[in-house]
Amino acid sequence: MNIVFEYIKYKWKAKERHGIHSPYVYDLVDKVFKISFSYSNLKLLKQTFKSLEKNKKTITIKDFGAGSHKLGNTRTIQQIFKTSSSKGQYGKILFQFSNYFQPKHILELGTSLGIGTLHFHLGNPNCQITTVEACPETFNFTREFLKDKVSSIIFIESTFSDFLNKISTEKYDLIFVDGHHDGNATIDYMQKLENNSHNETIFILDDIRWSEDMFDAWNYLRNSDKYNVSIDLFRMGILIPRKQQVKEHFILRGK
Repeated sequence: MNIVFEYIKYKWKAKERHGIHSPYVYDLVDKVFKISFSYSNLKLLKQTFKSLEKNKKTITIKDFGAGSHKLGNTRTIQQIFKTSSSKGQYGKILFQFSNYFQPKHILELGTSLGIGTLHFHLGNPNCQITTVEACPETFNFTREFLKDKVSSIIFIESTFSDFLNKISTEKYDLIFVDGHHDGNATIDYMQKLENNSHNETIFILDDIRWSEDMFDAWNYLRNSDKYNVSIDLFRMGILIPRKQQVKEHFILRGK
């Protein structure tokens, strides 16, 4: 996939709030993307990022997905942090969705260093977050690293498939799929998650342009009749069932 060409196409088509006729999505652009971090949140994030940026601890990655485009199986924490998508603009989007919609139950498939987990928590400190990570050494590091930063969190060491095959009928208000990076697997996860979602569940898919395979999966999902709202934010994609709404697709610019 030519990511530069894809970005040019995205920027050409992306809209802000003008020209959006759906009140639900207009509100999302007008309100959600304008939410800012508090001073205390920014201070905590800065301290967290600084700690990870300087951490030279080496761990062995047991990768169950497509793997990193750049890194080998032995990596330092600072190397993993540099390639994390859940910071900066996209971390802020996770915070904004959590803050605006106030989900009671969040499911995160792919904990990594817990940066996305932290953003969800800061958006809504009262939510319960279930986060799933398959790599044992990553799991152990992050569980210890987050123990004093995030409350009401359930850590699960498992592959996504094993977790989803054993999951109960728990309904989640927001589901973040961040890992594996395989198109067929992503579709399979989304199909299995139908039993654990409701009409207003917000699905956030990361790295939808990771590869042609992932982008094909994204287009397959957004064109299906299961999600009436689909939003392309370039790196992330949003899917929401909302059966009461006319099916529409939006290419938007996050703030």
